[in-house]
Amino acid sequence: MATVDWDTFDVGRLACELRGKRSGPDAERMIWAFEEAVRVARIDSALLDYLLVATCCLLARTDDSSPRDILETFFRRSLTTEEWQEHYLPLLA
Repeated sequence: MATVDWDTFDVGRLACELRGKRSGPDAERMIWAFEEAVRVARIDSALLDYLLVATCCLLARTDDSSPRDILETFFRRSLTTEEWQEHYLPLLA
């Protein structure tokens, strides 16, 4: 597992990419979500696991489904490993 210095972590490059590829409001919501996740990671990176679980549970509640259903839906819509490694991971370096 890579060590990340959350105190100096910057989502700026990713934010530029999102603003260029998504609609205005959608990009800003995604950037806000990343900024909030980084804020949580700065408190304690172990909290990210709990944030993911809590978010899946809340989405399952609002969708009248299960956390597993939520994760499977997001999995089907997710980037390939190659696209993540080649394009998006460098934006978070």
